[in-house]
Amino acid sequence: MEDEIYAYECLTSFREPIIVSIMESLNIPRGSSGLDAGCGIGSIARILSDKVGEKGSVIGLDFSKDFINYARDKYSRKKYSNNNLEFQEGDINSLPFDDNAFDWVWSSDTVWAGPKELGCPSEDPIPIIKEYYRVLKPSGRVYLMYWSSQKLLPGYPVLEAALNNTPSATAPYSRKTKPMNDALNSRFWLEESGFTNIETKTYVEDIEGPLKDEDKKALYMLFQMFWEGKETERGIDEKDLTNYKNITNPDSQNYILNNKYYHGFYTYTLFKGVKR
Repeated sequence: MEDEIYAYECLTSFREPIIVSIMESLNIPRGSSGLDAGCGIGSIARILSDKVGEKGSVIGLDFSKDFINYARDKYSRKKYSNNNLEFQEGDINSLPFDDNAFDWVWSSDTVWAGPKELGCPSEDPIPIIKEYYRVLKPSGRVYLMYWSSQKLLPGYPVLEAALNNTPSATAPYSRKTKPMNDALNSRFWLEESGFTNIETKTYVEDIEGPLKDEDKKALYMLFQMFWEGKETERGIDEKDLTNYKNITNPDSQNYILNNKYYHGFYTYTLFKGVKR
């Protein structure tokens, strides 16, 4: 669990510029009350609490007891001055809150439709979105945000395309996934759940070399997350696998993250809607 939390910390710091940029574009009202549904280790909930100010309030909710305990310890009132942030263990399939409780619900990289053994909350996203609708006040807003694409291996477009076609890269999706359960069809989920004024926008974050050590660590973790393991090894040919291991090995002379001209990018797609 310590390794998992460390990975979350590195990746949250890496993504913080784009997350803050997205939040600033939303003009989340100061003094408002919000829920971070699927808050993980609490880092994004902390940023949200800064946005609403001391007169606002944010609750971070997650299914993982370890994550919640970590968040409570790190952002406790003794260590964090705003006093407007709390964390609660709970299930987004059945939110432990009254109807009409929040001005907004934020849910980032959480509502992935797929098997629970892959870490997904449900194979059917609609009931979860309806729970978000239920706990929102009239005219309250929902924000669903997903990592939606990346280009991380500049100079190796064919290799990266092959890697992105392996089961580890497409998880939790497979050939059996219903098309409307793809997160990029979240507009459908929101409409089916009763939301109006539905909008979508994709945000891009560039990654420029020479890279800082902390960015190298985060990118190396992303390589492992997307492309490591037996499924990847079975999904590409031996030559591509050898090439991939060569350019993603920190001890290799060809380590791609040591290229001072490195340029990559990733995108987040945001879906937002308003409760009737």
